[in-house]
Amino acid sequence: MKRGRPTQHDQREIRLIISQYYEKDISANVAARNSKTNYKTVLKYYKKWDEKMYDTEEKDFLVRIKNTKERVIQSLDEDIITLTNDERKIKFLIEKTLQRGNISEFEKLSKLKLKTMDQRVKIISAKINLIGTPTADTIINQNEIVV
Repeated sequence: MKRGRPTQHDQREIRLIISQYYEKDISANVAARNSKTNYKTVLKYYKKWDEKMYDTEEKDFLVRIKNTKERVIQSLDEDIITLTNDERKIKFLIEKTLQRGNISEFEKLSKLKLKTMDQRVKIISAKINLIGTPTADTIINQNEIVV
């Protein structure tokens, strides 16, 4: 980004870029580094949006939490699909490598396949944990039923 105060148009673009990171619950530090935006600018918007979120009614806040959880689950699903496709490609390459008799390439691809499988298992595990974790509204509703 250019030095100095950005124009209003540039500010809108910066807000839009930063909001994409904020909505995915990515830290301000990572958002600043990836968007090549000053950390203090990112932090300013993050604080502003956090205040808005905390100032809203509790039900609206709970809806936002549920929506965020659903977006993260969808993102994990996309990662699982991508890794599954990558595994298929690696298996295909392994078969071709074995046909050519290239053992060193086979070993490299086998290690890559194991890493990919391990990553997919970790993401599936994270998704299961996230799905199994009740949101605040569920806990509140359970407590109201008990009382």
